[in-house]
Amino acid sequence: MAKEKTIVKVESKESNENEVFWKDKHWKIVKIEDKWDPVKRATTRRWIAVILRLIAIIFETIWILRLMDIITWFSWLEVKYFLLICIALDLIFFIAGSLVWKKANHIDPISEKNKLKFWSWNNLGTILSILAFLPMIIVVLMSKNLDKNTKKLVWWVAVAALAIAWLASYDYNPVSSEQLLRAEQEVLQVSPTGKVYWAPYSKKYHVDPDCPAFSNSETVYEWSVRDAYEEWLVDPCRRCIPEYKRDDNLENVEEDKNDDNEDIVEVVKDLASEFL
Repeated sequence: MAKEKTIVKVESKESNENEVFWKDKHWKIVKIEDKWDPVKRATTRRWIAVILRLIAIIFETIWILRLMDIITWFSWLEVKYFLLICIALDLIFFIAGSLVWKKANHIDPISEKNKLKFWSWNNLGTILSILAFLPMIIVVLMSKNLDKNTKKLVWWVAVAALAIAWLASYDYNPVSSEQLLRAEQEVLQVSPTGKVYWAPYSKKYHVDPDCPAFSNSETVYEWSVRDAYEEWLVDPCRRCIPEYKRDDNLENVEEDKNDDNEDIVEVVKDLASEFL
């Protein structure tokens, strides 16, 4: 026998009211006092990401200056440990900035019509990770202030930090404004309210609160598609939106896809005309 479920209607983050959202045995009371529009929330997070990355660059600069004996801060601390600590702090702030940046891109995704811009914007951290750690790798190789063993250790740690920063900054599932629009249209074809549902630890959003996937869930949350995307839930449950439902009355979505294909062709033509 399936467990009795409680559907919790969660006020959209686009609302202008202040409200306590939910409280059950899984979650604490969540109160959002400043709920402004997605563009402003995304812009705020992007500025936070910029600040975090600037702090990372500061640690990188201190690292280089200390290695070159231009500064002698914390002279009581062995150079090897000072350099390793700076690399660790650089990596922590850089990854934090990358995660905040990716979160902002899910709140306010950009268009995918320009493929190069779309990839660069969503994976900006992978580009900046090279600027954040490659100078360290080069400087330590050129340094004559470290013994052989210390140089080897610091070099390998810097290389590992670059690899970790690159992998953590890459967006393996970027979303676009067109993808979000298609998802909202798709949901509206099945659910007139446009609401979606999920339970704690869900990996997909659902349009049916009685979906079999919720058979072991005592609480199901109701929210909008945009909010689902913000919570990294970008894939729908196909048991809720089976193929026969998705094919009905979705001509406008198919037209959007065709338009996107035409846009890709145009982008390729533009790039070819520029470089050839």
